[in-house]
Amino acid sequence: MKAFATLARFGRVLLIVSLASMLADQSVGQNQDGANGVGSTQPVTVEDATEAKRNERREFQTQELMLAKSGTWMFKPGETPRIVWRDVETVRRLGCSESLRVRWFDKELNESPEPNASGRWLAWIEGTAPNGTPLRRSLTFYGLPTQLLGAFAADLTVAFPNFPGPDAPAVLHEHESEIVHLANKILVRAVLGSEQGAILVAGLTESEPLGRPARYIESTTVQNDDCHLALKLKLQELQGETRRLRPPRHRNEPATMLGDGSPSQAGVAADAKDRIDAVCREWAEDSGEPFVTLVARRGVIITHEAFGEDVSGQPIDRDYRCWVASITKTVTAILFSQFLDQGLIDLDDSLAMAFPDYTNDNPHVPTFRQCFTHTSGLSGHGELGDMHTPHLENVVLNGIDVNEPGVGYAYCGLGFELVAKAMEIVAGKSAVRLYDEHLFQPLEFGDVRMGNASSDGEFTAWELGVLAQWMANRGSYGTREFIRPETFEQLLPQPLALADQGNTVEEGIGIHWQRHLKPGAPPASKRDEDLLFGRHSLGHGSFSGCIFFVDPDQQLIIVQVRKNSGPRSAEWSSKFFQTVAAVAVE
Repeated sequence: MKAFATLARFGRVLLIVSLASMLADQSVGQNQDGANGVGSTQPVTVEDATEAKRNERREFQTQELMLAKSGTWMFKPGETPRIVWRDVETVRRLGCSESLRVRWFDKELNESPEPNASGRWLAWIEGTAPNGTPLRRSLTFYGLPTQLLGAFAADLTVAFPNFPGPDAPAVLHEHESEIVHLANKILVRAVLGSEQGAILVAGLTESEPLGRPARYIESTTVQNDDCHLALKLKLQELQGETRRLRPPRHRNEPATMLGDGSPSQAGVAADAKDRIDAVCREWAEDSGEPFVTLVARRGVIITHEAFGEDVSGQPIDRDYRCWVASITKTVTAILFSQFLDQGLIDLDDSLAMAFPDYTNDNPHVPTFRQCFTHTSGLSGHGELGDMHTPHLENVVLNGIDVNEPGVGYAYCGLGFELVAKAMEIVAGKSAVRLYDEHLFQPLEFGDVRMGNASSDGEFTAWELGVLAQWMANRGSYGTREFIRPETFEQLLPQPLALADQGNTVEEGIGIHWQRHLKPGAPPASKRDEDLLFGRHSLGHGSFSGCIFFVDPDQQLIIVQVRKNSGPRSAEWSSKFFQTVAAVAVE
């Protein structure tokens, strides 16, 4: 998988950099101690100085805030929590000696000298980063009622039905009750003594009964995102700058939708479904990994079936919802394409157009295109936070002076998270609400969880199939046109002009070319006669083994959701794609 291979390469690079840094530190120490000769010095190159500065900035960006007194995320009014750096010595060494300034706001965003009432409280934290940029963070707290209600006490005891397991060492079986007791104590402390616990309790106290299980859009996580975005828009005077993202346009002539039909209508062999299902059934049995496959051509579903059993031994169904890993990037690109289509953001705009603390014409600030094409100069998948981090853009800003966009290609999720934060500010809505209102609801999806914008979406095969058909239709589905065909063309992969690689890399906006070779074809061949599918086939890889594939020339879509790749994945996926290619008769 391309995503997996690139992440592996990135991991090796990090390891090499870490080892080099360790050796450099040891060398410096030896020189200072005189071990290599009194007064001996090594010349410091510009590259060395730049790398050292880059490491310092990254070290500062990863510094965490904590509470001077543990367990005060939920506090008694009048006992104001004190926010401090977890590693204050390192923060000072890196050049941040200024004291933090904290402002307190209640759930209505009214400011108070201190949090003096029960309910949700937001702490807005300001300072100056070592690179001279503003430092902004915000945290959620919960003020306890002055008189706690005693009529209901939540039982937070959790059972561990699969622990220790039949193959566990005997000592684990013999100490099972002790281990479970400790795990439950730790769980209670984690809920009651963490910001996540405060977010949960604050959200629950503000929620009305629904009469049904809450959807992800109704979660306390999304409530918290809404609160922090509203505070950001207020304090940074952005409320009057937001622009409405319009809903999809109506089409008089409906675009292709997924539905039933005959093999002849799909242009496939009469036994196409049987042949594809047979391979999938063997794949599931051999690997032990269940999955759901959906294949359609010209909108006609050839097969949409579930294969295999879950961990409890029960057969899965077609509504099996899975983590699709980096296919999430494609979903974020599809949402962003509506901002592009409506002229709210241009691909070559600098992120400064959305983030007020960023400066225009700063060569260290990437463009939206660079964020999507992994040429932003940034790195990582979640190390600095994600779209749920209230001030992720500020964390990045605090190290922006050493960033070099447009120089090289480095597979990265951080750029997609920044795009999500920018869409929030431009439209004035939290990212999850934008996904839900402008993509998931119009396409009639189920309860989609979006843990982040780059690698943590959870979808069914049907939902991925609809998105694949959206792509085959060049931006429309049914009676809704989300973007114009000419806007869709801007999403397609194209050569990247990179200082260190020339035009050797092709990348799209959340999508790649997908070129599967016929058996025996030369490696990396791009000749039409060596390809299983059309040369314009699109899609995205997934660390979890999910498939998202679109051949627009044949109007063919292939999707599959699973939670793990499973053994012999490369062998089975090749056989699967060859089978699908073989059933097309027109």
